[in-house]
Amino acid sequence: ICEMQARAVFEAAAEVGARAASGRPPIAEVMVPLVATVREIEILKQVIENTAQRVQQERGVKLTYRVGTMIELPRAALQAGQIASTTEFFSFG
Repeated sequence: ICEMQARAVFEAAAEVGARAASGRPPIAEVMVPLVATVREIEILKQVIENTAQRVQQERGVKLTYRVGTMIELPRAALQAGQIASTTEFFSFG
């Protein structure tokens, strides 16, 4: 599911960029929900980055994106500092 959703985000960003007057894609933000551990976000972030690379190659575009997470679980709240070191943004929910 992660790969499919990331692909949809990146393909949409590429399409918007192709239609924009500037010709530049927007900055995409991918927020991963319900992360409990640092290792979990590391694994999912790698899936997202690999998907972004494939879409960029297929579409011939350079995408700018950020990967983050929503801190929703008590365990994640206790590890928020460590999780923050592996993501570009996060939100408490």
